Amino acid sequence: MRKPWRRLLAGGAIVILTGLAGLTGLLAPADRLAGDWRTALLAHEVQSDVLIVAIDAQSLRSLNTWPWSRGVHARLLDRLDTADPHAVFLDIDFSLPSEDAAADRALAASVARPRRHTLVLPAFWQYASAASSTGRLLTEPLPVLREHARTGLVNLFPAPDGLVRDAVHVEDFGRREYRSSAAILAGQEGLRPGVAYPIDFRIDPASFEYVSYADVLSGHVPAERIRDRTVLVGATAVELGDTVPVPVHRAVPGVTLQAMLYETLRRGIPHAVPAHFGWLLCLGVVITWWRFERRGGRAQLVFALGTLTLLPVLSLYLHGVHDLLLDVAAPMLAALLCLITGLLVNADRQAWSAMLAALRLRRQQALMSGLFSASIDGILVLDASRRIVDCNDAAAKLFGIDREQLIGYSLDMVLPVLSAEAHAPLRPGRFEVPGLTRGGPVPMEVSVSRVAGDDTGLMTAIVRDVSERHRQHAALRHQATHDPLTGLPNRVLLNELLDTLSADVPAALFMLDLDGFKQVNDTLGHGIGDEVLRALGERLRESLSEELQVFRLGGDEFAVLVSCYRSRAQLLRLADRIIERIREPVTAGGHRLELGGSIGIAIFPEHADNGPALMQCADVAMYTAKSGHHHSAFYDATRDHNTLRNLKMAASLRAAIEEGRLHVVYQPKLRLADRVCCGVEALVRWHDPELGNVSPAEFVPLAEGSDLIAHLTRFTLQQAIRDHAEWAQQGMALDLAVNLSARHLGDAAFMSELVELVADRGIPPERLELEITETALMDDPERVLAVLASVAGQGIRLAMDDFGTGFSSLAYLKHLNLHTLKIDRCFIRDIEHNVSDRKIVESTLLMAHSLDLVVVAEGIENEAQATLLDQLGCEVGQGYAFARPMPADEFVEWYHAHQPSRPQLRSVGA
Repeated sequence: MRKPWRRLLAGGAIVILTGLAGLTGLLAPADRLAGDWRTALLAHEVQSDVLIVAIDAQSLRSLNTWPWSRGVHARLLDRLDTADPHAVFLDIDFSLPSEDAAADRALAASVARPRRHTLVLPAFWQYASAASSTGRLLTEPLPVLREHARTGLVNLFPAPDGLVRDAVHVEDFGRREYRSSAAILAGQEGLRPGVAYPIDFRIDPASFEYVSYADVLSGHVPAERIRDRTVLVGATAVELGDTVPVPVHRAVPGVTLQAMLYETLRRGIPHAVPAHFGWLLCLGVVITWWRFERRGGRAQLVFALGTLTLLPVLSLYLHGVHDLLLDVAAPMLAALLCLITGLLVNADRQAWSAMLAALRLRRQQALMSGLFSASIDGILVLDASRRIVDCNDAAAKLFGIDREQLIGYSLDMVLPVLSAEAHAPLRPGRFEVPGLTRGGPVPMEVSVSRVAGDDTGLMTAIVRDVSERHRQHAALRHQATHDPLTGLPNRVLLNELLDTLSADVPAALFMLDLDGFKQVNDTLGHGIGDEVLRALGERLRESLSEELQVFRLGGDEFAVLVSCYRSRAQLLRLADRIIERIREPVTAGGHRLELGGSIGIAIFPEHADNGPALMQCADVAMYTAKSGHHHSAFYDATRDHNTLRNLKMAASLRAAIEEGRLHVVYQPKLRLADRVCCGVEALVRWHDPELGNVSPAEFVPLAEGSDLIAHLTRFTLQQAIRDHAEWAQQGMALDLAVNLSARHLGDAAFMSELVELVADRGIPPERLELEITETALMDDPERVLAVLASVAGQGIRLAMDDFGTGFSSLAYLKHLNLHTLKIDRCFIRDIEHNVSDRKIVESTLLMAHSLDLVVVAEGIENEAQATLLDQLGCEVGQGYAFARPMPADEFVEWYHAHQPSRPQLRSVGA
């Protein structure tokens, strides 16, 4: 090939072949391999402010369960906050509520606490369906958590070789951009959405300091080690499986990879050299080859070897010194093609064949050497008849057979399951099968593959002992499905068994709650309580037959699953037998204790056809038994208040409060002596587009059972005080009464907020009256008295609502600083005809006046009742006889229409 046109033709062909290889992606694996080689050579430890709080094996053993309660994470966050770190990232999924609502509230309170540093919680997205890559769904932390913390993406996607090499730090979702957790921690703002940036794997994972989650939680890690550090909390324990395959370092825990992402952004992201520079190198290689082609095969070999050496060195220099990533697969392929072309032209056939034979021999020798050297896994080389023709020392040690003896064995002598079909060819793949060793059968993981480049049927089998993995999985499984205190199966295992129930076989679930156990804990301590639970759990396990399984669900709550029964009478007899065993005295800590129990029974599929619903029915039945003072009770749908309407009502009520779709109405209070309006009671009303007019008797108890009552009361107070302030500007000097829930009486913070609201609106405190009930007072009288005393000290008046319907002690009344006593409507309804009701009212008036209290009669429905109450000495009346509750504007019209021309507007009892 001495003529110029032939060299030009050969060079053009080389450029075209190289270009096709690059455009079709054939060079991508080589470029990735070269990049991994560079990174491995340049890997080193760096100075980092990262502190990784590891959920490691020590932490799992210390806390003795998994998954942990979110209360544990709340305690850790509190520990970290006191040490004042620079930033904290919790690499833990909080996207769904847990079964422990109290723990969820504890975590929410901890996250909501003011802090000087940044707190980041993870979010991730996934495609809407496995078959589509268009729609994406974003999973974020619970709203109550992300209100007080930053949300950062943690999505990482592998390259075609299965290794994670880069990360997208900014994603668009609708009209909002989400940054990665690492970008938030590093304070990176200028990253482009949807662009994948390389991860700098030159950073050695040993650069980061690791401390155990359990050590931080127990306070063994000094605050000085945490202060001003970027703290990442995540799983590193092998059994949790949170590892990510990466180049150079093989596999790292997810939290470590997040730390490497953060350090990459902080130190500067390596930049890729533009692709056209690589193609210019290819062209330069071809042009240089033209000059060496004339000098013969030796010169071309020197040229090719020099080029293949210089290109990696150049890429290594650019990467290490200038943080530039240069892909050299294309120019190296061009150099190889130039060498091959020159050799084909300049070498004779014999020399070419000898060189190919030498290269093949070297490749096979390198393959065998790498296959057997320093491998901790057993390796077997098998011929086409499944006979072991070679093995390494690890395989001989694994099977307990000398290596010389193992060579020549048939595969079925050590792995019989793989050789079950003697005449069928051995299939490549990964299998988990029992292996025969000197010590007996051992579970083994076997990876079978063909020897590349061999046409004689040789195969390799890589064998690994996985018995320890099985033991760890079994231990973790037992921890996850059994109660650590009693050793009984827990709620997780019960749910699994409930999912296997068949409608063809009737089954029943008993929900058992101990009576009097709280008193044991409060009086003798939780240590004695734990002894009692262990003793009762063992007693139930021993007394029940094998087909009856007992579970501890938490606290003093147990469950019994009856997988088959004949009649309800049989279930009742079984319940009686369980209660009898519970009632037998228990000795704990030197104390002889006697307890009782209540059992709720739900039948599958009669009461519910799925596990969660069956547990809910049994729980309702248990509370029915407890409230009725019965030992046991079957589920009754009429006693179940957890209806679909209540669920829909709870969701709609929250939205109605947030969107201001509730409204406040006012019912006048009149002095009975002159029928002058002296005040109003603020009441809240709700009309829902779907539910219609919802009675307060429905939605107020629903709100009191959740955190909605605080929002509902705050809404009512703000609106009522705003209206009252407008009335005062119009010359309407009225008292304003607002009802308070029991949940507010012990809340000093809420009361302080109320005092500030009154002061901001300029309302005289003595014009505001808070109505409380006897039942609410008795929930925690000492704490309530202290809070109400501080409120009364601000001048705000207190009224006892629904007096006579509760069971409060009169001894508390003199300590309450009350101003008003409200007689419940049940004593007013028949006061004209019922002598007992009249005497109760007279006695109440006598007692109230002796304590200098103003008395308000509720529910006055006619003039005769009003006149009689006035004669008995009752000062104020309220009821439909005077006016129904009405909106603020209607009340103003009513007030001006019904007041005397020159009323003496004063505060009753002032």
